[in-house]
Amino acid sequence: MAHKLIEQLLQRAETDKHESDFTYFFALLLAAEAIAKTCVLGMLAAVEQDTGGNRYRLAYRLVRANGLGEWSDALEDILSGPASQFLTPTAREERNEFTRPSSPADWQYDAIQSLKSTLDCLSIEYDRIPARPNLARWFKLFTTLRNKTRAHGATRATDAAACSQHLLDSISIIYNNSALFRRPWAYLYRNVSGKYRVTPITDRPSSFDFLKSDSTYSFQNGLYIFYDSPNIVPLAISDAELSDFFLPNGGFTDKQYDLLSYATDNRQTGDASLYLLPPDLHHSETQGHGELSAKGKCFSNVPDPALDYINRPDLEDELYQLLMDDRHPVITLQGSGGVGKTSSTLQVIAQISEETRYELVVWFSARDIDLLPSGPRTVNPGVKSPDDVANQYAQLVLSQQELQASGFNSKQFFQQQLERSDGGSCLFVFDNFETVRNPLEMFKWIESLIRLPNKVLITTRLRDFKGDYPIEVYGMNNEQARELINQTAAHLGIQNLLTEENIGEVIAQSSGHPYIIKILLGQFADLKAFRSPRHIVAGSGEILTALFERTFNALSPCGQRAFMTLAAWHSAVPRIALEAVLIQSTQERGEVERGIESLLHYSLAEQRFAGDNRQEYLSLPMAAHAFGKKQLSIDILRPAIESDVRVLRMFSPSSVSDVTLDFDKGMTSFIRNLSNRIDNGETFTDYEPLLNMICRSYKIGWLQLAQWHLERGGDSDLDIAIANIKAFLQSDPTDQESARAWRTLADIYYRKQNVFEQVHAFIERAQFDTVAFYDVSNTASLLNRKYNELDSSDSRLQLVERLLSVMERRIAEANADDLSRMAWLALHLSSEDKARSFVERGLQMESENMHCRRIAGRLGMTPAQ
Repeated sequence: MAHKLIEQLLQRAETDKHESDFTYFFALLLAAEAIAKTCVLGMLAAVEQDTGGNRYRLAYRLVRANGLGEWSDALEDILSGPASQFLTPTAREERNEFTRPSSPADWQYDAIQSLKSTLDCLSIEYDRIPARPNLARWFKLFTTLRNKTRAHGATRATDAAACSQHLLDSISIIYNNSALFRRPWAYLYRNVSGKYRVTPITDRPSSFDFLKSDSTYSFQNGLYIFYDSPNIVPLAISDAELSDFFLPNGGFTDKQYDLLSYATDNRQTGDASLYLLPPDLHHSETQGHGELSAKGKCFSNVPDPALDYINRPDLEDELYQLLMDDRHPVITLQGSGGVGKTSSTLQVIAQISEETRYELVVWFSARDIDLLPSGPRTVNPGVKSPDDVANQYAQLVLSQQELQASGFNSKQFFQQQLERSDGGSCLFVFDNFETVRNPLEMFKWIESLIRLPNKVLITTRLRDFKGDYPIEVYGMNNEQARELINQTAAHLGIQNLLTEENIGEVIAQSSGHPYIIKILLGQFADLKAFRSPRHIVAGSGEILTALFERTFNALSPCGQRAFMTLAAWHSAVPRIALEAVLIQSTQERGEVERGIESLLHYSLAEQRFAGDNRQEYLSLPMAAHAFGKKQLSIDILRPAIESDVRVLRMFSPSSVSDVTLDFDKGMTSFIRNLSNRIDNGETFTDYEPLLNMICRSYKIGWLQLAQWHLERGGDSDLDIAIANIKAFLQSDPTDQESARAWRTLADIYYRKQNVFEQVHAFIERAQFDTVAFYDVSNTASLLNRKYNELDSSDSRLQLVERLLSVMERRIAEANADDLSRMAWLALHLSSEDKARSFVERGLQMESENMHCRRIAGRLGMTPAQ
């Protein structure tokens, strides 16, 4: 793997290494800074254009950024903020690499630890690193390093020498492992003919080759990364020769902004007119007011309750009692997006304001998406970090003179107010807490400081906190949902479209979710007719994304897999069967169990019990099911998940409503026994025969089973993996699947140092026309190199014959190098006439080809060069 931009940076560092330790260290700092910016821009290129203008919004922000902190924040927005819902599905691997919690076995963890060692070496303080940090943490850590050294620090030469290797290790780990740098990158320049000159930046530019011969496409000149199609890399500048690369470096004015080459220190300016229009981001409808005012018997900046609010007495009473007591300093209202957490909170606060429990109620909104009846709208969050919270609070309660006083620190002031508020007992409300940066860390900060009689109320889609009092918010009950439907229908004038049966279907399909109910009724009004709620929700991609994307991204990989497995078949699934199948596939017992629990915890799945033994069944609500199918359609694990579902179909009812029926006793006993063996801690070998039986019906299971043994890596495991793959090859797979299986088999034989079987596997793979000719030619090269190591002369000649036969059949695809390899094969077969023919053909194509000329000399055709 090589990326020309990064290679230039590393070459500069290597050159500077010979000058001084100090110069070398700062060259590495420049390289790391450029890699950080390149990663952000590469991910920004994956943000699809949308009506909310998220890509422009982030580019607008980055082109004005005068520090790396803004770049780190932009990456967070792309990975898990408003822009994340518009990431092209093809970038899923990259996003997972940045967001997945890492462990000591992961390269992300190593990259962060190496950077941590750099900071420790320089005695630089930094924020606490979680036990399982994700790669996005690296960017925040590097911002600290950069600001304390290059930007604001004074680094001694002795320190630079000691820590350079740590920094180089961190850079190298990211560069050598990130999927972002394994993608095809290229510079596209449109020629006068309309076709493109494609200058490769990475080793895999072939994805862009169609542009060389087709003039119907229209791409502006610039740097591109290939996802599903060429995506321009915003703000990065180069030329068709790749003579230099320039990245934004602040200095924005109304005419230009600065561009810097981190490899040469050369500078350019960019056209600022492209980024003058401000992004169209409004404040949320539930943004707190900008000043405190008297409301009832307290002062507050809380937004007004909704006029069309439907009362939910049980929820309101529970929240009211908790806020009024003198216990539970931190209360969390948790539920899915649009379920009514914020509206219920506003209603209860209006009641509390008439009491004397609090003198002050302060509202902080981190909401970045408003769920409007017309659809989701990206908005500007009021707070994202502890500093934002502290600044907003100080502006609400202090005068300008106090704010501008010498030595005033808003964060220290706010921390003091959490312990003891100058304005009296205070309720601090944090709305949409999941969208702040590092929610768990901010929670710990608040929870450690809050003291009664002050209290904190948090509304959130996600709850991974300890020390709070949680309240779960679910959909409306039947009576409340009917009231909402009647009220909304009257407002829209569609009462005539809703029969009792229609109303019942809306409630059942929406699970009483108030926002989904409003969306459905709005669609009925637009269509002037009642339509299937399931079809309407399934076609509302933007709405589904707004409701579920953030929660889905917060799930563990096993949680995501469990969710998509449930979505792959609209049925209630016995939990014991789901766990058994997922453990079989992932070999992660604990993670599977925790992943399924998280689906219930985040209200993504529903739980039912049926039968005399009260067996537990899981299913997805309608909207979650539609979102899950959307995710499954683009997920890299789709083949494996569909294989799991084929197994689950053997044990599950045909529809959700059938969970009240009895299952076949023998099948139920089979699944229960299998799951019990797993739950009782038996090893894989205890139920391997059962899996072999399943794999005979579901051929892809053989490869999944083989992969599991390969990961274990012992000699016996490799032998079992070979047997698995051979069983798969006997199951009539497609040519493409067979080619992949033979390649895996070749890799196993390489690990076992079995040269003959390795070569044999590659030659079997070469028989399929789906294998690229250059791959077939590489096999010929391998056979020629290993020919003398093969034991049996008769057997090896058979291998040569089979491979040469394939290459002769596809000779039209051969270049001069390929023909030289064919000539060597012919010589192994003592067929000099064929060898001469191949050499002559190769020299006609490329008269100076050194490989053909060498064989020609051997055959006495021309002098060897």
